[in-house]
Amino acid sequence: MNRIKFLLLTIISSTLFFSCKKDDDNVSIAPPRDRATQYSTDIASIEDYLKEHYLTVTTDANGNPVPTITKIEEGGTEVSIWDQEEYPLQSKIVKNDARVNVALDGIGTRIEDPVDYKIYYLKIREGVGESPTKMDSTFVTYKGHLIADGVEFDNRPNPVWFILDQLVSGWGHIVPEFKTGNAADDPANPGNTAFTDYGVAVMFIPSGLGYYNSSSPGVPAYSCLAFTVNLHALQYRDNDRDGILSKDEDLNGNGDFYDDDTDGDGVPNFIDIDDDGDGVTTKVETSDSFGNKYPFDLIPNCQGTTGGLKKHLDPSCQ
Repeated sequence: MNRIKFLLLTIISSTLFFSCKKDDDNVSIAPPRDRATQYSTDIASIEDYLKEHYLTVTTDANGNPVPTITKIEEGGTEVSIWDQEEYPLQSKIVKNDARVNVALDGIGTRIEDPVDYKIYYLKIREGVGESPTKMDSTFVTYKGHLIADGVEFDNRPNPVWFILDQLVSGWGHIVPEFKTGNAADDPANPGNTAFTDYGVAVMFIPSGLGYYNSSSPGVPAYSCLAFTVNLHALQYRDNDRDGILSKDEDLNGNGDFYDDDTDGDGVPNFIDIDDDGDGVTTKVETSDSFGNKYPFDLIPNCQGTTGGLKKHLDPSCQ
């Protein structure tokens, strides 16, 4: 754990990869197509790809799985990703939760997108640690390629920090399905870290949950994307620094942090320093008389006991 904290302090988390960043200075924008029509094309392309390619899984020097996807040649007898059973193909139906025109209040405007998207993914290994939410920082290695032609457009073999909510929408829907692993000194490479037991995901993202009508070098507009992601570690974030981790401010547990607004002031709890709007900050209401933070589960209610509505969510309690 100490080693992970050290890595967190020493890695520059603001170095974002162009292929998954929501905003990029180098992108060019094509006129948008109808989203539902484009999705019909995308999902057909992805499903064809899954039926025309096969999966092999080898291991690295530390025993971690390394998935590889290869096209089935004409006459080939390999079992497709679609049909293989060792790593069953899974899917989720999700909404596009990307936001544009982010204002100083951090809320912005959600993209108008009526489509119910299916994301296919493979759970090569779940991991043994904790799972992030969309608002958390993740320490990952990854590589990405285009589904259309298999060309690799990005590859990060060395771990980097990314906040899932700052990436394309597809990542935030799938990476939380996985867990972190373990880290220790690498006996084969003194001074380096060996990561083991981490979650290994392969995900297939339609363009509507990727860049859609934007393009970057190596990623044309309307590209469907495939990523292999290794989730090494995470840091739970407190976006508004009110003493409550953002993961605990998703009150209804639906994964949408923008629809939890206890005081109805238009500012969701995860970026609101006074969640109940009573004029006393959440940070004060979740501390004892000596200024010590209560563990989240022990934050008292208005009667000073635990259970029921926590004090910082009750406007009648100051």
